[in-house]
Order: sequence, then structure tokens, then C-alpha cells
Amino acid sequence: MEENRKDKKRSRWNIALAVAAAVFAAASIALYVSPQMMFRVYDNEDEFRSHVDQRYRQMNVLPEAGNRVVTAEYSDSAATAVRFDPLQNEELAVFRDQRIRDIQNSYRKRIAEAEAAREKKHGDDMFYRSMQHVLLVDTAVYDSGTGALTLAIYTEEYREKDEVMEKTDSTIDTWLLAKEDLRPLKTVQVMTPDYREKASVFTREYLRTTVAGDRFNEGGEAWLDDKEENYNKFVISSNSITFFFDQDTVLKRDQGVVAVSMLRSYMGPAVRAGIVERFIDPDKPMVALTYDDGPGGDAERRIHRCLKKHNVVATFFYLGNRVKSDAETAKSCVAIGCEIGNHSWDHAELTSLSKEDIRREISRTNKVIARVTGVRPILFRPPYGSTSDKIRKQADMPEILWTVDTLDWKSRDAKMVFKTVKKTRKLDGKIILMHSLYDETAEATEKIVPWLLENGYQIVTVSELIKYKTGESPRAGETYE
Repeated sequence: MEENRKDKKRSRWNIALAVAAAVFAAASIALYVSPQMMFRVYDNEDEFRSHVDQRYRQMNVLPEAGNRVVTAEYSDSAATAVRFDPLQNEELAVFRDQRIRDIQNSYRKRIAEAEAAREKKHGDDMFYRSMQHVLLVDTAVYDSGTGALTLAIYTEEYREKDEVMEKTDSTIDTWLLAKEDLRPLKTVQVMTPDYREKASVFTREYLRTTVAGDRFNEGGEAWLDDKEENYNKFVISSNSITFFFDQDTVLKRDQGVVAVSMLRSYMGPAVRAGIVERFIDPDKPMVALTYDDGPGGDAERRIHRCLKKHNVVATFFYLGNRVKSDAETAKSCVAIGCEIGNHSWDHAELTSLSKEDIRREISRTNKVIARVTGVRPILFRPPYGSTSDKIRKQADMPEILWTVDTLDWKSRDAKMVFKTVKKTRKLDGKIILMHSLYDETAEATEKIVPWLLENGYQIVTVSELIKYKTGESPRAGETYE
């Protein structure tokens, strides 16, 4: 209990330090909200351009955007302006400009329809004239340095009201693209699945300490939870990550879009070292390769190279007492997008231990893995597959067994291991057990992976397998095999 209290206290202190560091090192971009703004109704194009330039100088929702240029299209009714950074990549410029044109065309159509309805209603009034409307677009492209680009397009809409232009709406959209060919990427290809947990901890603490309570929406903090529907709008630069929240979500509508930036170093390995090239089709068969008893040194790194070559992933169940001495292998596991699970501290027969000893075996392993890799395990596999209600309760994690045992530890024969997998019928949804300590297992992996792919199987992590096959993420206390 005393150790748990110390851990919680230490965790709160670490969060406070992270928030303080963000304030100190990135105060100008740590938090931005775009509340209601006004500027004077314009009488001519010069006044319009002057107002636009002034507003763009105040606008900083998009961080670290650098030197940009502004173009403006004057109109008595629906004027627009765009601030953008010149791009050497013509294909990327075309992609961005098309998004901007789509936004502008949709806006002009909407305003034209609204003004047509207004004219139909008030056109006979001798003082009738069209109302002024303005759309401001702000856009920037960010290079993560890891092979991914993020494009952000922020907009503000203004409408004439009592001789001033009042802001009525603000929006933010982001796109995640491969730098090499601009193909769309999924978030999991550039960040590990636990990135939301890290972002949520920082963002919740930061907003609580910097934003007055009366600015929050009722129930607004639900948008800060580490759920799959949150933290999907973001940009990644070389030194920071900024998450965006739509207006009327976390904060009240009049606060507009909210942007929270954090130093990239805070996210640690949650930002992958490179793009993970893989996609999961829920309608196609899938299988999970799992490896126990690592980190497994040279043999495991050979397995990593095979997985990376074929753009697939696996789940490695680590022993806590091996992690620190083989930290580079553990970090490599995370870097290539694989999943790490808990396999106890020293492969003890847990059924023979007390509750306290079971809990210690598991908690020590979770801590050392998190400390070395930056990722805390969410899965647990009991040594020897020996388990009980007592073990499941003390683990308080999803328990993962297996459906195909290759007995690689016993045969130490790559051909036998491969044959065991090949002769298993209907591998879809199955969990295959191997061990990452043996060169023979690495050799078998080099045969198994291409064979599975050639036969139409997707190779996924255990968590992914469970999610796609059951419709929900693995649950603590449940056993999966």
C-alpha cells in the first residue's frame, strides 16, 4: 500500500513537472482558444484587406507555422482570405489547395442560399442590402521527421452585425499523410495505441490548471478521455504535438476551437520512429503471433527484422528481469509497432504463490517495461499457462493464453515449428505461441510470416485480434485463447 501511494504521488508529480515544462518551454503554443472576435464592417477592398491582415496577426491556433503569405478575394457579400505556407512539393500543394477550394465553394454556396432566402423575405424593403460575410482560412503543413506529414486547415466565419463583423463559427481539420507519396495514414501508423492515454493525462491536467471552470461545457471533460473517438485531430512537428478540439466540445461554443500543444519529448516512444506500414481489414482472416520469455536478444532482433520486412507485427510477452539488461531489444519492439505483454518477473509458477507475491511479480514487470520502453503493458500471460481466479484477480489485466502451441522450446527445430503452424486448420482468429529466445524460432518465423501472408492471413497483435473478433478491446479479468 505504501509503495502504491508513493507511485501515485510520483505520477502526479511527474504530470505537474510535464505541465510546468510545457508552460516554461512552449508558453506561446501551450494553449490557444479562438473566442468570439469582432472587427469593423469594411467599406472597400483596402479596408477588408487591412482587417484581414490584422486578424491573421492575432490568429495562432496553428503552432510554429513559420512565414506564410495571405491571399484575399474581396466581395460585397462573401469575401474570403487564405493564409498559407509556400510549398516546394507541388503534389502536396495541389492536395492542400483542393481542400481549401472545397471549403470556399461550400461556404459561398451556403452564403448565397442564405442571402437569397433573406432577399426573398426582405427584398422589398427600400433599405435592403446584402449582409457582409467573411471566411478566413489558415493552413500549415508540418513535417514530423519520421516520414509523416500533417496538414491542418483552420477556418473562421464572420457575419455582419450592428456595424461590426462578428465571428460566428470556427472549424479545424487535419490530414495525416506519408511524406513519400502522400498516401493517407492511420494514426496507429505513426503513434502507438497508448498515445491517447498520454495526451489525455497532460491535456486534462493542463486545462484544469489554466482555464477557468466557467469556460468548460457541461460534460466537456468527456472529450478529454482517452477514448478512440478523441485526440484524432492533431499535427506533429519536429519538436511538438498539438491536439485540436472542435468548438462546443471541451469548452463552451463561444470559446471556439481549442488547441493544446505539448513538447514531443513528453510523448516519448508513443510517437513512432517511423511509419508502420500496415492496415487491418476486419473482413479478412487474421492471426496473432506471440513470443514468450523475452526480450530475446539476437534471436528476437532477427524476428523483429522479419516482421518489419513484411510490415507486420506481433505480441511479445516479456519477463521483467530480462528487460533492463536487454533494453535495446525492448525498445526495438516498440519502435516497429509490436505489442508488449507481461509474462511475470521471473517465470514463477504463480499458482504456488501468495496474492502479494503474484501482485509483485506482475507490478514489477509492468513498471520496468514502462520505464524502459515508455509503454505500459495491457496484456498478461501466466507462465506455463497455469492460472486461477486468484491470479486473474491479482493481475487485473486481460489474460492471454493460446490456441496453437508450436512447442518450439522443446523441439528447437525450425521445420517442426513451421509444420505445426501449417497443419493447423482454420487459423483465422487463432493465437500462436512461440518463444523469442531461440535462433530456430527466428528461422521458423522467417518461413511462417510469408506463408501466412501468401495464404491471405493478416498478422496482427493480440489486442487487435481480440478487438476485431469480439467487437471490443480486451477486458481485465477475462481469459482469451
